Amino acid sequence: IDELYERSGIHKEKWIDKTLNGADPVLKDPLIPVEIKPNGDVYYANLNSEWYNYSEKRWANAVILVDNPSNTNYQAGDHILEDDIESYFVWIPRYQYRIWDLGEYDDAINITDMKNSAEDDNTSFYKMFGGDEIIDIKFGNVENTPKMNESEAKLNEYYTHPAFTLGNKDLNGIWVGKFETGYKGATSTIDAQVNREEPNSIIIKPDVYSWRNINVKNAFMTSYNYKNTSNNHNTELDSHMMKNTEWGAAAYLSHSQYGIGTEVNINNTSDYKTGYSSYNADQSSYTGTIAESTDKTQTQLWNKTVGYLASTTGNISGIYDMSGGALEYLAAFMEDNLKNSGFTDDTELTTYKDYLNIYKKDSTYTLYKNRILGDATGEMGPFYKYYDKNVENLSHTSWHSDYANFVYSDRPWFARGGSRGDGILAGVFYYSGRGGEALQFISFRLVLSPT
Repeated sequence: IDELYERSGIHKEKWIDKTLNGADPVLKDPLIPVEIKPNGDVYYANLNSEWYNYSEKRWANAVILVDNPSNTNYQAGDHILEDDIESYFVWIPRYQYRIWDLGEYDDAINITDMKNSAEDDNTSFYKMFGGDEIIDIKFGNVENTPKMNESEAKLNEYYTHPAFTLGNKDLNGIWVGKFETGYKGATSTIDAQVNREEPNSIIIKPDVYSWRNINVKNAFMTSYNYKNTSNNHNTELDSHMMKNTEWGAAAYLSHSQYGIGTEVNINNTSDYKTGYSSYNADQSSYTGTIAESTDKTQTQLWNKTVGYLASTTGNISGIYDMSGGALEYLAAFMEDNLKNSGFTDDTELTTYKDYLNIYKKDSTYTLYKNRILGDATGEMGPFYKYYDKNVENLSHTSWHSDYANFVYSDRPWFARGGSRGDGILAGVFYYSGRGGEALQFISFRLVLSPT
């Protein structure tokens, strides 16, 4: 009966998730709402039925089809063929979160002779400083969760996350690329290393080669020009390269009562393929670089029991590749420092200022108080430096001991998530500075912000 209603155009009341308090998904053409079965099969969602439920950790998903799909008239209930899908997206609803830490740290604490291991509880960094918490979140639409300034933020009070404001637009939520951006048509890891602006080459799918070796400018413009209309930016989808605050919004939701609530598994594939998970669920036991492998005894794809653990929900509905895979450039940098990004003049960025997070020019790699509240950097403190087994002094968050180096003059562009071999250092709270140049281990991610 539901299918007949949908096909006839006579709609019953559309499904809404009362938990979201009005922050339900915004669907604009060509986004298609979908339900993804545990085995990875994708079905066109019936909008009159429950196709997402955040209290059950089932996040809303949508897809965009290829230009010439085999079926040009998919309807509610239809199985959408994988070959007909170009890109997957996941909805992050607008929310407020209770502030547990204002992130006002100006250095990391030095500790000597500390093991990067869970083997010895007495000297394990992870055991001693791995304390984190479930982030308290309450959803709401633009009317009931108004935009707030950092000056209004107070400890233990609710703060509207800044990711849901884009320039002068207040957003009901954002669609985040479900996987790292891949390069369409690549049949090897080398094929996916392309340093050009090519929006038509975007593909966001599991088990494809992550698009790497692309500088920030080309990644930024590729994202901005995705699904252009008449050679103009598609204002309906409002696509762009992921900002640091948007990464923070996804990271916080993953660690809330609506997400996995703990560290997600690392993607440890040796060839930078998307949507994989290491078999080792306890990343605290990694003692440095883990085995990079596509061996089925070491890693598993997104639609398997182990694969789910690399998702922000612990099931197939979440976001993947936020730990490991390739490191990801963010549209976030230090003011007046473009370094090797491909951008050559600050005035070049004036048009795109709403799509960038800009940090203070006096930032140093441990000046965490220069954070933007909500970006999942300074709030993950306090921070610790210790000598690991390679006798290297690294800074770590208090949350899963993820790597934590802020941007600084030589490395002014943010990169997130860690790479395939980073082991305990990788994770949704990993961040470091990079120069913005094309590097073979760094990719990027898309965000859509329709209203």
